[in-house]
Amino acid sequence: MRPGPWRDVRLDVTSPSEVRGLIERERPGLVFYTSYDKARSDITLDGARIAARAVSSLGGRFVFISTDLVFDGSTGGYTESVPATPIMPYGQLKLEAEVAVRDAAPSAVVLRPSLMWGESGIHLRPAYECDNLQRGEPIDAYADEWRTPVHVDDVTHAAWELGVTDVADVFHLGGPERLSRLELAQRLVTIHRFDPALVKEAKRPEDRPRDTSLNSTRLLALLDWAPRKVAEETPEAALGA
Repeated sequence: MRPGPWRDVRLDVTSPSEVRGLIERERPGLVFYTSYDKARSDITLDGARIAARAVSSLGGRFVFISTDLVFDGSTGGYTESVPATPIMPYGQLKLEAEVAVRDAAPSAVVLRPSLMWGESGIHLRPAYECDNLQRGEPIDAYADEWRTPVHVDDVTHAAWELGVTDVADVFHLGGPERLSRLELAQRLVTIHRFDPALVKEAKRPEDRPRDTSLNSTRLLALLDWAPRKVAEETPEAALGA
């Protein structure tokens, strides 16, 4: 965990009594729900619904972190007005959670970030690319899957600003560039000094969306900053070296 005035509390989000008990005891003014499991609705969907209802009942704000994979990838450049039609089970689960959260807490915010990159605690993102490359293992880098990668800190920044602003809606947050997974992997190699020979150009599996790039114009109109490009900042620069 990054330095700061934080206090760890272990919580089973699949337990309605634990979730409600913690929220009623702590009475937070703002809650961000980031918990998910791609194969478990009790974590991704039910936990979010219970938490949103409990926070809303106490007058707090609730921000649910969703995903760009709620779209089928047929067009790309998705705005919030385009109906979500996921083709992946994970995207479907997140979409159901979005609906449940907004029903349980009408004042909630749903933030749909694109694929995240950068340092997240002790981990590097995106996990598939970085975890394997760190271990010296090759990856299949899809030349025909496009996203708008966004830095983890920019997602945090945007989520906070939405949480403390009197808005209740769905917002998209992608980075300023539409990149294939292959292009992204090549940049990650440069940023983190991975072995470029480990990046193998490949075609995406048919059950993955082709292009879930996001149009973030609506959210950026509310912010006084814009997300950074991939590789604008190296780890050394971030540490002030």
